[in-house]
Amino acid sequence: MVTCLAFTTGLVRADAEPGYYATVITSTPQALRDSLHAIIDDHTRYPYTSSSTDTWDVLEIADEDRDVPNNITTIYRNASYLKRNGGNDFYNREHTWPKSYGFPDNGASLNYPYTDMHHLFLSDSDYNFERSNKPYDGCDAGCQQHVTVSNDGRGGAGGGYPGDSNWTDGEYTYGRWETWSGRRGDVARAMMYMDVRYEGGLHGITGFAEPDLILTDNRDLMDQSNTGNNEAVGYMGLLSVLLQWHAEDPVDAIEMQHHEAVASFQGNRNPFIDHPEWAACVFEVICPVFQMNAGLNDAWYNAETSGQGFFITIFPELNVVSMAWFTYDTELPPEDATANLGDPGHRWLTAVGPIEGNRATMNIEIASGGLFDTATEITRTDPPGSYGSIELSFDNCSAGTVEYDIPPINRQGVIPIRRVADDNAVLCEALDANR
Repeated sequence: MVTCLAFTTGLVRADAEPGYYATVITSTPQALRDSLHAIIDDHTRYPYTSSSTDTWDVLEIADEDRDVPNNITTIYRNASYLKRNGGNDFYNREHTWPKSYGFPDNGASLNYPYTDMHHLFLSDSDYNFERSNKPYDGCDAGCQQHVTVSNDGRGGAGGGYPGDSNWTDGEYTYGRWETWSGRRGDVARAMMYMDVRYEGGLHGITGFAEPDLILTDNRDLMDQSNTGNNEAVGYMGLLSVLLQWHAEDPVDAIEMQHHEAVASFQGNRNPFIDHPEWAACVFEVICPVFQMNAGLNDAWYNAETSGQGFFITIFPELNVVSMAWFTYDTELPPEDATANLGDPGHRWLTAVGPIEGNRATMNIEIASGGLFDTATEITRTDPPGSYGSIELSFDNCSAGTVEYDIPPINRQGVIPIRRVADDNAVLCEALDANR
């Protein structure tokens, strides 16, 4: 534990760096899960407790009281306490995914979920004890009430069920803990992060084993992973309740403050805070299909093939896409060479077509001679499109596919394309999120 870090929470929100989610694929639940895991995997681990920077240091930044910077705010009681710079009698560290479900031993090996601060929050010690390792679930008026206090403009109202209190009954796997209305979305998105971040296998840098953490409504599966040992698979929930809480309690400034602080240290982000809409695709199989937008207007290329490129322009008001495809030989052809398309050495094709969601079918046209620079007059083929067709599609803002068919020369193929530079990726992501 160190007593001073050069970091403050004055900046509540600092969105993901441009291109952070550029490789996300939203076409199917599995594609989205896999692409998100690849982005947030292999984060930088900080020790749980240490004389160097540890989880205490980061969490006292992440959960700093926004009105009293020398204090922290607890997740369940909403209480404000003077920062203690480590272990104390007032607050401790809550694992929203209880460590007993898959990763209880933080001994000799590097236990990544144990210290992953995207799911760690500062909590009143007695509230943490009462929650224990109970799954998150809805309660009722017969449950035991754990009130909140007024702080930062919320909490402290009390009243009957549900009010703005936490509620609990039962014990261990077959008990239940209902988080109060002001922070239930926070814990829900933390749990979703854990499910996607931890898919089993080994940490890509350190080589240490990681569990496969899975959200479920099946308490028997949860109980099977509550063994007291680190397990290959750990279960927690209740998934259906967490999805409900995710919808009821949207991301706010307090949650974003925690997120940005943790991300600045660990180097990875919680995608369900940055993009709450992705939860429905990953966990409810309701996936919005990517749609072409003006943020795709850019230069594109295929990394495996030199000597060609694509200029793509979307016209949203016309619902039309235009593409220019140029190719050239990387070595000059012989002077007596002939070509069955364009001119020896280089050629230029164009295509235009209507947009249908994330794809467009276009007819190919070619300038007479197909040259970059020619003294002869340029004319178009007659009839237009007689050279073939192109199927252009995009999985996301940074990955597309060109599938072409040119019957006159018996050429067909599929070309994966990506941006030459990510200058328009942020615009594309914003347009896609706001449609």
